[in-house]
Amino acid sequence: MTLEFFPASKPNKTGVLVLPGGGYEYISADKEGSEPVKWLNERGFDAWILTYTIIDDAHPAPIYPKPQEQAVDAVERIRRENRVTKLGIWGWSAGGHLAAVTSTEPGIALDFSILAYPVISMEYPVTHPGSRCNLIGDDASPELAKEMSAQYRVTGSTPPTFIFHTANDGTVPVKNALLYAGALDEHQRPFKLFILPDGPHGVGLALDVPKHTWTAELERWLQEFICEPN
Repeated sequence: MTLEFFPASKPNKTGVLVLPGGGYEYISADKEGSEPVKWLNERGFDAWILTYTIIDDAHPAPIYPKPQEQAVDAVERIRRENRVTKLGIWGWSAGGHLAAVTSTEPGIALDFSILAYPVISMEYPVTHPGSRCNLIGDDASPELAKEMSAQYRVTGSTPPTFIFHTANDGTVPVKNALLYAGALDEHQRPFKLFILPDGPHGVGLALDVPKHTWTAELERWLQEFICEPN
């Protein structure tokens, strides 16, 4: 586990912990790490990237609960620094799963979450099989699969959430985003769900691909509902 800090040149007192994806098998360090950090820093957000445990020779599957413990620890470490007054989490794909289960962890008290084409459920057939296998194993108990399915973890204190997905994502079904949005609605929690009709899994920020661009919606949401007024 490593936690790397990237300060904004003109900080707005709001920070974001970034969790890249990779199916709990690798870390998508550029497209879902350094690129969103640069985007955040340019807008005044301090940012941290967590490189959490993934499967390797030293950590064979299943790796549960290491990533969850590390994400909670990262949030607590950032809070202790007292650098920001608000702290959110931004997860991508399997990192989106990690962000969702972290933001629904009792007592963690994050201020907002951003979920980009997230894995939400660990239950078949909705889950991403690779993420499930690497995290909890194919033979995980139904009880553990439900416990690690973020839609069941939403409560009345779950933070405001921005969710992005593409409707025809062939890797992580859009049903994941819909389940989480439905749970937020059921518990009357604020959220914005932005679904593009077409686009492959893992589009990243898509800043240079107009038909896949979604960050303008995210920026508007952050400015309206998250950032402190000037």
